[in-house]
Amino acid sequence: MPEAIPDKGLYEVTQFLFDQVRNRLPERLHNLPVEVSLEGYLGAYLLTRALQWGSKKVVDRIVPGFDQRLPVLEKICEIGFPAAFLLYSLIDQDGARDLIYSKPMDNLGIVMAYLGGVTAVEQDLHRRSEGI
Repeated sequence: MPEAIPDKGLYEVTQFLFDQVRNRLPERLHNLPVEVSLEGYLGAYLLTRALQWGSKKVVDRIVPGFDQRLPVLEKICEIGFPAAFLLYSLIDQDGARDLIYSKPMDNLGIVMAYLGGVTAVEQDLHRRSEGI
């Protein structure tokens, strides 16, 4: 049975970027925890930093003051991702259990992507608190 793709356009972009990275890695690293960890962490870290740059340099010109509100959005996302999964696991325990046990490598990539995003957010929040 094919998997449902909720947002096909976003899926295609993500898959394209994933393939660009994966095709450059040595084949002996494919489908190993180290590959999944690196791709998840670095991908989310770099994407988050790019979005932060875009907020400061581009969006803030269109919507003045947006970059000053970004830390609030970052904190919401930082807390919201694990909260959303926790809520899902309370609503559909069997579905959450299946998700955890059926795709361990995907779950590793998701956790590492979350940690990469959190690292970038915390660096940004620290930079702002120091006035850098």
